[in-house]
Amino acid sequence: MKLIYITNMDSNEQGMLSALQSLKQDGFVLDNIEVVKAGDNTELTNFCKEKLHASAFVFIAWMGTNGCCPFITALTAYLQGTHLPYLFEFTDKASDQDCDKVTDEDIATIRSFFSAGGLVNYKQFCLWIENRFCGAKFENVQPVAMPWSGIYYPGETPFKEYEAYYHKHLLPERPTIGFVYSRLDWLWGHNELADSLIEYGNLYGCNVVCVFTSTGYENSGINLGDSLRHYFICNGKPVIQVLLNSFHFAFTNRKYASFADLKLLNVPILQTYNIYKATEKWEEEKSGLSANEVAYAVAMPEFDGIIHGGLATTQDPFNSTVLQPVKERVAMLVRKAKKWALLKLKENKDKRVAIIFHNHPPTNAGIGVASALDSIESVRLLLKDLQNAGYRVDHIPANAQDLVDELTAHVTNDRTFISDKLLTATEGQVAEEEYGRYFKNLPIRTQQQMEKHWGAAPGEVFVYDHKIIVPGICNGNIFLTVEPPRGFDDNPDKIYHSPDMPPTNQYLGYYYWLREVWQADAIVFMGTHGTLEWLPGKGTALSNACYPDICLGDLPDIYPYWITNVGEGTQAKRRAAACLIDYLSAPMSTAGLYDALDELEKLLHEYAHFQLVDEVQGKTHIVKEMIRSKAKECGLSTDVTETPDFDEYVANLHNYITDIKNMQISTGLHILGDAPVGDTLREYVLLLTRTENGSVPSLVKLLAEAHGYEYYTLLENSAAITRDGKMTYAMLLDKVHEEARQLITRLLNDGDSKDNLSVTLQKFMPVPLSGEIEKKLAQTMTYICRQIIPGLVLTTRERTYFMRALQGEYIEVGPAGAPTSAGADLLPTGRNFYGVDPRTLPTSVAWNIGKQMADDIISRFIQEEGRYPESVGIILWATNNMRNHGECISEFLYLLGLQPVWQSGSGVVIDTEVIPLPELKRPRIDVTGRISGLFRDSLPGSIDWLDGAVQKVAALDEPPEMNYVRKHVLADSDELQKEGMAADEAWRQATYRIFGDAPGAYGAGIDALLGSKNWETVEDMEAVYTRWGAHAYGQTIQGDFLPGCFRKRLSQIDITVFNMDNRESSLLSGDDYNSYRGGLVAAVRSIKGEMPKNYISDSSDRSRVQLRTLKEELTRWFRGEAINPKYIEGMKQHGYKGAVDLANYVEVSFQWDATSETMEDWMYEKYAEKYALDPEMQQWMRKVNPWALQRIAETLLEAEQRNMWKANPATKTALQQLMLDMEGELEEQAEKPF
Repeated sequence: MKLIYITNMDSNEQGMLSALQSLKQDGFVLDNIEVVKAGDNTELTNFCKEKLHASAFVFIAWMGTNGCCPFITALTAYLQGTHLPYLFEFTDKASDQDCDKVTDEDIATIRSFFSAGGLVNYKQFCLWIENRFCGAKFENVQPVAMPWSGIYYPGETPFKEYEAYYHKHLLPERPTIGFVYSRLDWLWGHNELADSLIEYGNLYGCNVVCVFTSTGYENSGINLGDSLRHYFICNGKPVIQVLLNSFHFAFTNRKYASFADLKLLNVPILQTYNIYKATEKWEEEKSGLSANEVAYAVAMPEFDGIIHGGLATTQDPFNSTVLQPVKERVAMLVRKAKKWALLKLKENKDKRVAIIFHNHPPTNAGIGVASALDSIESVRLLLKDLQNAGYRVDHIPANAQDLVDELTAHVTNDRTFISDKLLTATEGQVAEEEYGRYFKNLPIRTQQQMEKHWGAAPGEVFVYDHKIIVPGICNGNIFLTVEPPRGFDDNPDKIYHSPDMPPTNQYLGYYYWLREVWQADAIVFMGTHGTLEWLPGKGTALSNACYPDICLGDLPDIYPYWITNVGEGTQAKRRAAACLIDYLSAPMSTAGLYDALDELEKLLHEYAHFQLVDEVQGKTHIVKEMIRSKAKECGLSTDVTETPDFDEYVANLHNYITDIKNMQISTGLHILGDAPVGDTLREYVLLLTRTENGSVPSLVKLLAEAHGYEYYTLLENSAAITRDGKMTYAMLLDKVHEEARQLITRLLNDGDSKDNLSVTLQKFMPVPLSGEIEKKLAQTMTYICRQIIPGLVLTTRERTYFMRALQGEYIEVGPAGAPTSAGADLLPTGRNFYGVDPRTLPTSVAWNIGKQMADDIISRFIQEEGRYPESVGIILWATNNMRNHGECISEFLYLLGLQPVWQSGSGVVIDTEVIPLPELKRPRIDVTGRISGLFRDSLPGSIDWLDGAVQKVAALDEPPEMNYVRKHVLADSDELQKEGMAADEAWRQATYRIFGDAPGAYGAGIDALLGSKNWETVEDMEAVYTRWGAHAYGQTIQGDFLPGCFRKRLSQIDITVFNMDNRESSLLSGDDYNSYRGGLVAAVRSIKGEMPKNYISDSSDRSRVQLRTLKEELTRWFRGEAINPKYIEGMKQHGYKGAVDLANYVEVSFQWDATSETMEDWMYEKYAEKYALDPEMQQWMRKVNPWALQRIAETLLEAEQRNMWKANPATKTALQQLMLDMEGELEEQAEKPF
C-alpha cells in the first residue's frame, strides 16, 4: 500500500527525499512512500485521485491555512469523501484540525518526529508510518532528542552557555552582534549564513554570537524569547549591542517571544531576508521580493519593531533547500550592524550626527519641508537635548529664526545669489579626484547610468573649482544640512523622457562625504519626507546598485515621521532602513467662520428669526437682498445657486457655511516632543472624540442626543428651527460643541474619578440625561481621561525616544494612521510604527465603505448625466489603503461587480467572487487603476488579484450593455487583432487595467513638470503623465511600457476618483495629490477632449461617507483653511516654517488649477490679498522668510501670465512691484556677512 506525503515546502520535500535515500543506504528500501511537491494551483487529476485512493495513509504538510488555495480545497473535499486515513498539518496553528482514521495519539507522535527534527527524525517518521499503516515491524522507532538551542561556531559542538562561548571566542574590546536563526537550519547543517556572518564579523572587528533556536512552535518548551534571555542577557544585562533576526513573520504575534523580551534586550533588531530565488534572478528583478515574501519577510516582522537590515541569502540553484549567502550583502549587513552597535558603545561626545532638512523646492524658500511639523524649532530643541546628553554642540540658537539665519548665511541648495566666498569657505567639499576614485568602485551598470544622464563624473551640478559642494554647517559634532535636489530641476527635459533618472553626482557625493569624509555615526531625516527612499532601485531587498543603498550605505537612519502617513513611512523603513520615530499631527480645531462668511451666518440666523415672528415678516425682503449681496461677496454664486424657492436657497446656504464652520483644519504645526497644552490640548481631545473610537461613543453625538437630536440631522439641516422655537439647528450645533469643550476642560482639570464624572455631568448638562446616555457619556469621558489625555501628554516621548534611538536602544513599536479618524488608540506617538499585513486587504469594514463609495459615484453620475458611467479611473495609493484597510481596493472591486473572499479566522483575502447581475442590479463598470510606486512595492499581491478580477469579469458571458469591461475588451482586442496581434495576446493586452511607474521608479511627474515651468499646454502634462505612468502590471506583466494601451484606457474614462480618509491632511497639503489625481484629470482632458467628472469620497468619518466633486473639495479647503485667519495666524506662530507652508499652499493651488481648472479669479485675488499684499503679512514674511514671499508673488504672476487668472489690474501691478522689490532685497541680503 502506498504512503503519500504531500507538501508545498521545499525543505520538507528535500527532508523526506534525504531520509528515504539515507534509509536506502542503511538497507531499508521503502519504495511505497511517495513524496509529492504541490502548489496552490496544482490540479487534482483523475490519475492523482486513483493514486490517493490506493494509499494506506496520506499526510499533507502545508505552509498556509485550511482552505487557503484551490488545491487544498479540492484535496480536502476528495479525501473527506474517501474515508482514507489522512492528516493535514498546516503551519498556521489557528487552522481547524482535519483528519480521518488518525488518533490523537497518532497526531501527537507524528508531531513529535517533526518537532525533534533533522534527518534522523525524518527517517524515524518514515519507519513509524510503515509500522502504523502498513503493518511493518521496525524496532526502536521513536523520536530522537536533539538540542533545542545553542550557540553555533564552525567545527565545534554547540555551546549551551554564553560564558563558555565568550571566554573562547569573544574579544571584549569589540562590539558584539547577536544572530538568531532556525534550529531546523542547524539540524540540517545549513549554517552558511552564520559562517559568513562570523567571517565578516572578524573582518570588520566584531564579535558575532550565532544562536540557533526553536521558536516554541515545535512544542519544545523553549521559545525564541527564552533563547534571547538565556544567550544574550547575563547577570541582568544585555551582552550584545545589536541583534540580527532571520525569522520571518512576527514572532511577537506568534508568541515566539514577547515585547517584554525585546524591551529587556533593548537593542536594535536588524531584519535579514532569505529569499527563494537565485542570486542572478534577484539581481535582474526590479521588485526585489515576491508578493508572499513582502508579506512574511518584510511587513510582518515590522510588527516586532525591526529595522530592515537587508538581503542575506538567496536560493542555491542546485539545491532549493540551501540558502547561500550573498557575500557583498552580508558584508554590508555586518557593517550596518556594527554602526548601530557603536551607537550604544561610543561616548556621546565622540558621536557625529548629520541632521538633514528636506528642501522642496530646492531654494531658501523651502528649507525644512516636513508634513505637519515645525522642523526648524524641532531641530533647535533637539540640539538642546543633544547638548544636555553630552554630545558636542557648540551653541544653541536662541530661537528658530536664528537657526534659519545661520543656515541661510552659508551654502544651501539655493544657487541664485551664491558667492565664491561662500563656496570656498564651505566645510563640505569632495575633490574631483577623490570622487572619481569612489565613482570607479560603484557597480559598472551604475557608472553607465550616471554617465548616460549626467556625463563624466563629477558632472557640472554644484561643482565649484573641481569640487562637489556639500551644503551645511557644523555645530560641534552635529552637521546641519539640506538634502540635495533630486536632479530634475537641473535638467527639466528629463521629466519628459526619464522618470527613472538617477540622482546627480552631487547627490551621491553628498552622502559619500557624510559617510566617508565627515564620518557620521548616524543621520537624521527631519520629518515627512525626503527623496532618498524614492530613488531608483528595487522596491525591497535592495542591491548595491540601488541608489538608496549607494547613498545611505551602512549609516544608521533615524527618521521622525508623521503618524498619519503610514504607507510612505514604511517606504522609509524598507528602502532607507529607517528607525522611525512617529510624531503627532499638527494642532487642529474646527474652522469657524470669519469675515464675510461670519456676517452671512448672522444674516441667515436673522432671516430664520424673521420667519417665526409675525410682526417682522414684512422686513424679510430687506434681509433677502442682504443675503444675496453677502453671498456674492463670499464668492458663493457657483457653489450655492439661488433657487426659485428662496427658503430652499437659504437652507442650502446655511448648510454650506455650517459645513465649513465645523470642518476640521490645522491651526499650526507640531513641534517634535512638545505635548499639547491648554486650548490646543482641549481642541485635540474634541476632534479625537468627534467620531467613535471602536466601541467608545462620539462625545458630540452623545451631547446632541442628550438634547433630543441626532448630530448629523443638526449638521445637514442647519436652517431648521428647534422644537422649542428658540434657535436654529446650526445654533444648537454650536451649543453642543461648546458643551463638549466645557466638559473636556473640566476633565482636564479634575480627572476621571467616579465622583468627578458625576459632578461634571450634573454641572454642564442643562437637560436631564437618560440612564443610557449617561452611561455612554461616562464611558466616553473615562476613555478621554485614561486613553486620550495620557496619550497626548506622552507626546514628549517623541524626543525621548529619538535620543534613545541615537543611543542604539530598541524603540517601541505601534500602529499608524489618522488619530482623529477613529484612531485615538494610536496614541501615544514616539514609536517605530508598522503598516499592515497586506494579505488582509481589504477588511470587511473597508469593503462596506468601498461599496458605498462606488454606489455614490454611480448615483451622482446618473443624476448629472442621465446614464451609467462606463469607465472609472481611480488612484490607488498604498498609504491610503494601508491606513483605511483597503477602501479604494474595495471600490475598484465593487465597481467591477466582484467581492472578496476571506479565509475564515485569519481574515486573509484568498479569492474574489462574481456578484450575479440580478443581485448587483446595475452594469459592471470598467475601472482603470493608476497605482503609485509604493503600492507596487508594498501591495504586489493586491495587484495580482485586481488584475485577475478584471480578467474574470471580462470572461463572463454577459451582454455588453451590462458588462462594460467585456464590452471594451471585445472592442479593443478586435482592434489589436486587426493591427496584426495574435488573438490571445490581443485579449490579454485589452484586459490591462493596472498601470503605474516604471519598475524601480516613483512619482507621476506632474509636480516636477509644473515646478520646472517647462510646459505650455495640457498636452504637455498628458505626455509626462503617460511617460511616467503607462507601465502595465498584473499576474503576467511587471511594468512593461504600453503607452498606446494606457492612452486607450484614459480615452474611455468618464469619472476620475480619489478618496480621502482623514482630515489631518488635505488635497492642498502637498503636491503629490495633484501630481497623481490632477495629472489623471489633465491626461483624460487631453486625450478625450473634454473634462471628466471628478469626484472625491470622504470617509474621514466612517459613519458618514460623503461625496464631493474635486472642485467642491478644493474650494471647501480654500475657504475653510487656506484663507482662514485661524489657519494663517497659526502658521505665523512658526515663523520661517509657517511661511514655507503658506507658500506651498499657493503653489499647490496653482498646480491644481493647471491640471483640473479648480481655481476662480476671486480665489487668486484672495491669495494675493491675504498672503502677498497685506502690509502686516508682508512685514512678517520679509522678516522670517522673504524667499517664501517672493515665491508666492512669482506663483500668482505665473497664473496671470498663463491666462489662468484674470487679475485685477491693481493687483497685478502690486504683485509685479513686489517681485522687483524682493529680488533687490534678496540680492542685498545675500551680500551681507553673517
